[in-house]
Amino acid sequence: MRAVLAWREVVREECVYDITFKPDGSQVVIAAGKRVLVYDTADGSVIQPLSGHSAIVYCVDYAKDGKQFASGSADKSVIIWTSKLQGILRYTHNDSIQSLAYNPVTQQLASCTCSDFGE
Repeated sequence: MRAVLAWREVVREECVYDITFKPDGSQVVIAAGKRVLVYDTADGSVIQPLSGHSAIVYCVDYAKDGKQFASGSADKSVIIWTSKLQGILRYTHNDSIQSLAYNPVTQQLASCTCSDFGE
């Protein structure tokens, strides 16, 4: 089996920290610098850059039902976004968000920092 590159995007002057697919495979969401970027997987075009974080975005994760995804940042906040790319909820921790994970059964979101975690 040989892998075939469908498309490639170069993100200049920013580090890409995380990537997640929408469960239906139609979009990919990346954490790049202070931005969350949503791409169409068919052609690699940027659907929309999302703003809301004031510091580096370290992690992104899509819920298994495809209705929402979350981003976590060094600004100590988690933003939950709808599949229509609207921020609907924001909550904070005491430190930079290091990781996010949706429970595939209950759709609950867990987030953690270097010093705490919550669900």
